[in-house]
Amino acid sequence: MRTLHRFVLRDFLMSFGMALAVSTLMLYLGAIMRGLDYIARGVPGTVLLRIFTLNIPYILTWSIPVSALVATLLLFGRISMDGEFTAMRSGGLGTWQIISPVVFASLGLSLVCLVIHYEIAPESRFARQNALRDIGELDPLDLLDEGRFVRFPGMEIYVTRKLGNRIYDVEIAELNPQREIIRTIRAESGEINTDTDLKLMDVILHNMQVQYPDPDNPTDLTLARVIDMEEYEFVLDYGQDDQEIRRNLKDMRARELMAAIRDVDDYFPNLGPRRREAQRMRAIIEAHKRIGLSMACLSFTILGIPLGMKSHRRESNIGIPIGLSMVVVFYAFIVTADSLTARPWLFPDFIIWIPVILSQIGGILLIRRIP
Repeated sequence: MRTLHRFVLRDFLMSFGMALAVSTLMLYLGAIMRGLDYIARGVPGTVLLRIFTLNIPYILTWSIPVSALVATLLLFGRISMDGEFTAMRSGGLGTWQIISPVVFASLGLSLVCLVIHYEIAPESRFARQNALRDIGELDPLDLLDEGRFVRFPGMEIYVTRKLGNRIYDVEIAELNPQREIIRTIRAESGEINTDTDLKLMDVILHNMQVQYPDPDNPTDLTLARVIDMEEYEFVLDYGQDDQEIRRNLKDMRARELMAAIRDVDDYFPNLGPRRREAQRMRAIIEAHKRIGLSMACLSFTILGIPLGMKSHRRESNIGIPIGLSMVVVFYAFIVTADSLTARPWLFPDFIIWIPVILSQIGGILLIRRIP
């Protein structure tokens, strides 16, 4: 039995290692092309190597689950095609006895992913952002942290959501040298076009309202003068001062993320009750998303075992396409939940667990039907 388990586990880990190398390289192609652009701009090789290294943990959070699925499909497709599985069953071994080494290995990979998601990747991402800032290659849109007021020269900007260069639910507080509010701008949406050479952001706001506080009673909003506008454009010089890179939810490690959920008032003191609750939901979704993505290793493996065995049989050759399609569906649920942070009544934190549960239940049912 131990010899059999070592044989199955060794083949799984070998296939997993090859799949991990290939998938990680494929996911890195975009970073490599960006690196060539950095080299053309004169970025030192040592700095570029550090940036690439800091990006590895984030890439691994995606490539490890996919590699686990590919390795499972290849392994059980081969032992099914070669008749090894039938021989093991003829020797008196049960299906779960045969597949247990791979299941436990995938559980171990899920735990590894959990550590990467909660400790290594957030720290690496934050260090990478600072490294890009130091060489002047940080995307200025990364300075706008969702759900938090970000300080720029003469103003503070809040955005609820970013999508490409589009921003939604925007609030801008323009300040005088004494840090007093001159006027407040609120807009439903907007777009930002950047000039990285001149360190300028061209901000265009749509469906907006400008609020001027009363000089004698600045805190009384009922006395404020309000002007409605369809569109407003201004240029923001983000290169005047070095912008502080603050940790957002994606950069928080386990303890920080749990504290942000528990003590949302302390972490986001300048937000109103509605926005604080939205930020708390965003933190909850981030916590669930990291666990769900980590559990993908186990889910993909359990589902991949029966699909891999079916993919090399005459009666069914669609196991691999179905398995890879499940990867797309799995991550689609994750992206959908991530986009519903402003709609807590849809329970986006529970949506993340739908593909996890369905994959495992479906895989177990298919395994039980293996003859």
